Amino acid sequence: MLEKFLVCLDGSAPAEQIIPYVTKEALSMNNKIILLRVIDLPESIISINIPGTPAVPVSTPNAAKRTITEEKEANDYLNRKAKFLKAKGLDVECIIQSGSAGQTIVKYAQENDCTLIAIATHGHGGFRRFALGSTADYVVHHSSIPVLTVRSQQ
Repeated sequence: MLEKFLVCLDGSAPAEQIIPYVTKEALSMNNKIILLRVIDLPESIISINIPGTPAVPVSTPNAAKRTITEEKEANDYLNRKAKFLKAKGLDVECIIQSGSAGQTIVKYAQENDCTLIAIATHGHGGFRRFALGSTADYVVHHSSIPVLTVRSQQ
């Protein structure tokens, strides 16, 4: 059975520190690597202030341009990382999803039969982690799939 490693990247150098660990394992077991980048949707939530009516997401022209730019940047970024891994002989696929990072990672991994989720933590602790949340923390606590985490050295 082909094992699929889902490698979560956010475009930052600390997130990329997971790559050497996954590369070593994937090479030894001939596994497929899926590079995943999750981007936020730049929609505004507008409430029309009528009791009982939900807020509605509204996309503006600037938001649409920003989405196109972010998707292009994410695609270019993932392709650069994939090129490096393919040169080592690995089977690599690049995927861009939009939404909440933690939820999107867990959902993608489950729906695509990934056997491992690999994600670097940014090492935030205490109040900052509590206030801002942690994608890696969310994934670890909500995934039914094994998760490999590496604390990044910033």
